This record gives sequence, structure tokens and C-alpha cells, in this order.
Amino acid sequence: MIWSGTAWYDAVTGLTIPAGEWTHLAFTVNEGQISVYVNGEEKFNKGGFPNVFTTTNGTFGLGVNYWDTPFKGLIDELHVYEGALTAEQVAELSK
Repeated sequence: MIWSGTAWYDAVTGLTIPAGEWTHLAFTVNEGQISVYVNGEEKFNKGGFPNVFTTTNGTFGLGVNYWDTPFKGLIDELHVYEGALTAEQVAELSK
């Protein structure tokens, strides 16, 4: 599930991130089209995601929301890009 800023968006990958090992996760959003990548492989792609990255006053949160237990783990090398990456660019980053 991904929070859109106004509602939950169901971006199902059918995967559980394994404990105790590194996993590369990437999300791209381009004009409402969202893709979710796990270890460089696209696991979800669908339209209808709100364009929450088009304003200057949006809120970005990772691994936490206001009502669940926060993510307990390590996050390394967080990158935020201006513009959506291609599948090839995401695959290269996951190496």
C-alpha cells in the first residue's frame, strides 16, 4: 500500500520483503502512472495514482505513517529524482 496524500493506493507486488537481507525498492510516478520495482524488476505498474509530486508543499514520508508501528530496519542511499526513471535506469541502480 502506498499513501497518495489523500488515500491509500493498492500497489500490490505479491511479495514480502525478507528480514535480514538488503532489498532494493524503487517507486516511479509519472502523470499518475506508478511503477514499483523490487531488486530492479518491475512488480507493479498501473495508472490512477494522484499527482502528489507536482506541488511545492507536499509531505513525503518513508517507512512510517501516523497510526502504525514505524519501520524497524535500515534504509541506505535514499535518492529522490526530478522526473520518473526508466525501467533500465532502475535496474542499473539495483546492481
